[in-house]
Amino acid sequence: MQSFAFFNHMRRNIIYFKMFILLSTYSYSQNTPAEFEKKYQERIQLERINDVYIPLNLNEAMIELDRLTDKKKAMELLNLPEDSIASKLHFSLGRWMEINWGLEEGSRLSHSLKLRGLSFPDDMEDFIIRCWYRHLNKQDLNDQKLIDGYIIQRKLNYVNKLSKIKIDTLSTKVIKN
Repeated sequence: MQSFAFFNHMRRNIIYFKMFILLSTYSYSQNTPAEFEKKYQERIQLERINDVYIPLNLNEAMIELDRLTDKKKAMELLNLPEDSIASKLHFSLGRWMEINWGLEEGSRLSHSLKLRGLSFPDDMEDFIIRCWYRHLNKQDLNDQKLIDGYIIQRKLNYVNKLSKIKIDTLSTKVIKN
C-alpha cells in the first residue's frame, strides 16, 4: 500500500514539474510591445542574422537569390507561369526567406518592404518570388504595381471579414454569420 501511495505522490510531482516548466517557458517567451519594438529596431540594423546575409532591399535580394541558386535550376523555373512558380516556391524558398531573412521578426529587408507598404510576411515572400521570377525572365519587375495589388487585396479581405460580422447595438454582442 505504501508503494502505491509513493507512486501516486511521485506521479503528481512529475505532473506539477512539467506544468511548471511549460508555464515558465510560455511566460518567459512573451514580450511586451516595448520589448518587441526594441528587438525589432536592433534587428533592422543588422547586415547578418544567425550568420545569414540579409539583403538591404529588393535589388540586393535579387542578387542574393541569383548567388544562392544553382543557375541550371533557376533556368528550369522559366518554363512555368509566374503564378505556378509563386505557389510552388512559397513553402520552400518562401519559407526559407521568412526564416533566414527575418521577414516575420524583422530585418533590414522586411523593414524596407514595410516602408513600401507590405506588412505581411506571406505577401513579402510572394512578392520577392514573383520579382525574382521576372528578374530571371529579364522582365520589368513592376514592383510598385505588385505592392499595390497586395495592399488592395488585404483591404478587400478586411472589408469582406467585417461584412460577415453583425453587431447587436443594443447588447453590444458580436454575432458572426
